[in-house]
Amino acid sequence: MARPTLLRGSACVLLAIGSAAVVGAIMLPTYVEHRLAVTPLDIRTTTVAVTDPGTGGDVLDATSITRPGPLSVATGVPLVVQRFITTEDPSDADRVTFQSGATVRRADREGDAGLLTASVDRVTVDRRTSQPVDPVASLQTTVGKPAIPVPRTGYQQRFPFDTQPITYSVYDATAWTSFPAEFVEEISMDGLPIYHFRTQVTGADLSETTQSPINSVTLPASKWGLEGLGEQSITMKRYYSTVRDIYVEPRSGSLVGGREQPYQYFARDPAVPEVTVFKATLGLDEDGQKEQLDRAHESATKLMWLTDRGPVLLWSVGGVGLVLGAALLVVSGRRSQR
Repeated sequence: MARPTLLRGSACVLLAIGSAAVVGAIMLPTYVEHRLAVTPLDIRTTTVAVTDPGTGGDVLDATSITRPGPLSVATGVPLVVQRFITTEDPSDADRVTFQSGATVRRADREGDAGLLTASVDRVTVDRRTSQPVDPVASLQTTVGKPAIPVPRTGYQQRFPFDTQPITYSVYDATAWTSFPAEFVEEISMDGLPIYHFRTQVTGADLSETTQSPINSVTLPASKWGLEGLGEQSITMKRYYSTVRDIYVEPRSGSLVGGREQPYQYFARDPAVPEVTVFKATLGLDEDGQKEQLDRAHESATKLMWLTDRGPVLLWSVGGVGLVLGAALLVVSGRRSQR
């Protein structure tokens, strides 16, 4: 027969374990999650987006601007967009700086002949909210020239933790401004619940927001392919439209995929495109999709233990410990009275 002193000792141990578990259950979804639900500081990833096989895109031959004859647009061009994203300084306990180097290439040409555009984008965001913070973001689009400060608002490299099915403001690096991304639906990818958002840009005037020698161009009417105007000088601006589908794992705010339909064109009226500069439908390749899903799955699982599974387990352990501890105290008290 167990002695009262041993029973009381066991009861105290169980009560201590139960109390600690209850405290842990309370702390996990509050203090601990707040401390751990932050953007990592060691991100280093490459994503590749391509045109659909057999479809390709349409690309203005820039050399045709200075050649005799009308402007020339190549169709059915296989295109590859590659982004190399890393975290750089300044990064600390509260903020993280993303640097994204991006290239757009024609896959049917080698080396420099296939390079259409290259850029380096830097933005510093709050590690918890994912909103831009100081220092001011920058963008470099010309080799050999310094980056240009580009203040911005809206989400870019990721959405907030605990993303909601609502409309968010998302930054567009082509138009240099933010647009609403509306919630479309919830779907499942690789067993994960995923939120689908869509943002649309229509007729954005790039001459007002970006710096490029071909944002506003004056050429003879014949060069533009306009009939009946002879050699009359015609000025056209470059405009930009797109439909971008964004897929987000809501617990971590991780981007797990996307598809977009960028369209840049010259026009006198943004509602009436006249000469295509760039037009394509682009989506992540299979390897990039899998890598992003795997990373999102890992982040979501950690957060799930912090907010759901961990607290439930600790509440269960705490409840059992407190009940058993209280029961042993009662038993030890009765035996002490005998």
